[in-house]
Amino acid sequence: TYLGSFHGGSYGTMCRPEMFAKINHKWTTTPHTSIPGLYMAGSDAFLPAVCGAMYGGCFGAAAVLGHMGTLRLLMAFLGHLANNIKQEHPEKTWFQAYRSAVENFLAD
Repeated sequence: TYLGSFHGGSYGTMCRPEMFAKINHKWTTTPHTSIPGLYMAGSDAFLPAVCGAMYGGCFGAAAVLGHMGTLRLLMAFLGHLANNIKQEHPEKTWFQAYRSAVENFLAD
């Protein structure tokens, strides 16, 4: 097929236990490569299919941003959610809005 995917599927690599063999540990479930400054994202950085691509994108972004950058991104995301909650429920304090944002984030 044009994509070189398993049986012409649109989800990329076929997920098999062999992809987690010790010989493949440097490229499976990691955004890091042997080339400095080059990172993978999407299904190549985690697992095949839509969810694997989504998490692979998150892992790729986290690798580029580093630990503190990832934490800042998470806090900005939670702040945005808290702001939306505060607008919908003005009676809530900011602490309650952030708490609701965290609860909603973890529940979804």
